[in-house]
Amino acid sequence: MKIAQLVYNFHKVSASANLAIYSHVAWLTNKLADHGHKVSLFASGDSDTKAELISTAPTALSKINTSDQMASRHYHFLISKCYNQASRFDIIHSHFNLLTSFYSGLVDTPTVQSFHSPINDEIKPFLLQFSAANHYVSFSLAQRKIMPELNWVGNIYHGVDTNIFSFNPKPKNYFLYLGRITQKKGVHLAIKAAKAAGVKLIIAGRSQPDYWHKEIEKNIDGKNIKYIGEASFKQKIDLYQNAKAILFPTQYVETFGLVMIEAMACGTPVIGWDIGSVPEIINNGKTGFVVKSVAEMIKAIKVIDVISREETRKRAEMYFSVEKMVSGYERIYERIIKEHHYKKEKNNHNNHR
Repeated sequence: MKIAQLVYNFHKVSASANLAIYSHVAWLTNKLADHGHKVSLFASGDSDTKAELISTAPTALSKINTSDQMASRHYHFLISKCYNQASRFDIIHSHFNLLTSFYSGLVDTPTVQSFHSPINDEIKPFLLQFSAANHYVSFSLAQRKIMPELNWVGNIYHGVDTNIFSFNPKPKNYFLYLGRITQKKGVHLAIKAAKAAGVKLIIAGRSQPDYWHKEIEKNIDGKNIKYIGEASFKQKIDLYQNAKAILFPTQYVETFGLVMIEAMACGTPVIGWDIGSVPEIINNGKTGFVVKSVAEMIKAIKVIDVISREETRKRAEMYFSVEKMVSGYERIYERIIKEHHYKKEKNNHNNHR
């Protein structure tokens, strides 16, 4: 297949990127290329990829400190470059939340669209206007519930390289929060639970200043509650492998939650809030715990040793490997391409009757 992958050029696409959208696109693109497909990646000019790289700027926009208005112009420039070349491809897979909806109906090549951020009320009316021109793939069944009327054509969970995120049967004596440090991620709840349970908590991630000063900073003692900043890719794996469990107290409907499966691939169970995709990813009582309150999180922390790290690893291998993810996309691409050709031939036949 001839496949175009189209993603924001604000950051570089890389398998080791901290932002899930850019690492996801990297793994998907590289594995598709490994499978012999002709893949073109429309992204920032400094992206790391095995595909043909097509860009409109030599580096990621984040490196040149551009304004929001200028960034938007760059996005449209990149998207238009992709759709101007649409005839080269059998299918276009867009990772933009909305903007490609304005272009997809203008070309014959079908578009598959993924949403890496929650679908908010502002964009819903636009999506409805252009729904027929797109094929939407969800990252979780919970994501679909936000807007069930869209033309959803498949559900594919994220995948990780289970060789890189490798299994460790013997963790050290700490729990871990890893991710953005914001109110909606509920980091203050993880701290509250860890302190009440009397366990060590390591926090890694980029902090939001107001939330950090108001809710987090006062609890950091450097010993029981420790903040280490944003972890590198290598540091992240080491932190996952050696944690007794991940605390994932998200307070909003995540589209997926890559942190959970990265940890599970290392054998590390997850204690996650009962919202969004969390109950789909965690097998409650087998590979972690799904909780609804700080009190339940405290109880889960205290009995975490009943969870088998081997069982946790097996679930990641079975449902959340990069191989399973890529084969899922291949099947969807093939189906959409065949359906598109069938409709095209049918229309041609009807026009010549």
